[in-house]
Amino acid sequence: MKDHDKDKTIAFRRGVVVLLALAILTAVEYWLGISETPAVFLWVVGLVKAVLVVWFFMHIGRILETQEGGQR
Repeated sequence: MKDHDKDKTIAFRRGVVVLLALAILTAVEYWLGISETPAVFLWVVGLVKAVLVVWFFMHIGRILETQEGGQR
């Protein structure tokens, strides 16, 4: 049971870190939007945010991990 609680704690911490990263990236994106920077920077920040959401909150990383026995 301790392993399960430990896994939940790690997952919660990871979620909080990703949430904070998304908040910081949103602030950076806002700043880039109101300043006169090229749109390519907004695209880069948007893509980074999309990757974070897909990887951590949609659990794509877990789907792509190999399981025991070397099978996907």
